[in-house]
Amino acid sequence: MASMQAPLLAALMLLAVVLQATEAGPYGANVEDSVCCRDYMRRPLAPRVVKYFYWTSDSCRRPGVVLVTLKGLEICADPRLPWVKKILRKLEQ
Repeated sequence: MASMQAPLLAALMLLAVVLQATEAGPYGANVEDSVCCRDYMRRPLAPRVVKYFYWTSDSCRRPGVVLVTLKGLEICADPRLPWVKKILRKLEQ
C-alpha cells in the first residue's frame, strides 16, 4: 500500500499544478477570433520569462493582457497591476 502512495501523491500534485496554470489562460468567446480572460494570474511573473504579449478583445467583460512565456504558455494578467505594467513597458522597448 505504501508503494502506491508516492506515485499517487506525485500525480495529484502534477494535476494541481497543471490546473492552476490553465485557470488563468485565455479562452475564446462567442465572437470569432476574440480572446478573453476569465481569471488573472495571481502571482507575479518574472519579466525574463515573458516572450511577448497581446491584448484581449474589446468585447470581453474584463480587460486583460495575455503574457506568452518562453515555454509557450499563455497566461492572463490584469493590465492595471504594477508587475504587469513593468512587463509591458519592458517588452514595448
